[in-house]
Amino acid sequence: MNRQQLICLMSGWILAGILGLMLWAGYRQDFAAPPNLPDQAVIVSLVDPNYPAAEGEPGWDYRQEVEADLNGDGALEHILVTARAERSPANPNEYLWDDGQPWQVLVTSSKGEKTLVYSRWVQIGQLRVLVGEPEESGGHHLIILELTGANVSMYEVEYRGPGQVTAKRLLEMPIVNQAGPALLP
Repeated sequence: MNRQQLICLMSGWILAGILGLMLWAGYRQDFAAPPNLPDQAVIVSLVDPNYPAAEGEPGWDYRQEVEADLNGDGALEHILVTARAERSPANPNEYLWDDGQPWQVLVTSSKGEKTLVYSRWVQIGQLRVLVGEPEESGGHHLIILELTGANVSMYEVEYRGPGQVTAKRLLEMPIVNQAGPALLP
């Protein structure tokens, strides 16, 4: 074996040793516990003034509705999730989705008072609204999942009565690359 081959062989073994030590040290690190999301919650406004309440406007055909006691007063509030997406003329069970569309969440009290909770443009994505578990007060929070082509965000919305809403961002995670298109409702 000549001198050049010996130097290459030794360099290879030294590099392998260093990489092995780095890998071993990486596995031996104590990983910190994941952050407690509620402590990191940030109060936000989910209503964009560029998208005022669209109740009664044509083209807002996508609608999901549910009732729940959001503020713990014993009366059910009506929750409407809607998007400006028209039904397909070829199949009324399908919608004509664009690259993005405005979405809204509207809460109507048992007395008919309306509160716009969410009104934003969602680019290449969808909105999911869930009713959370009952709180000590007997009310329920709304959990809003905003799924876009570039982001996943989760919000907790506390509805205390007409016009009395607090929204907290619990999570915001950018998406660098996704395996496929964002699923539509």
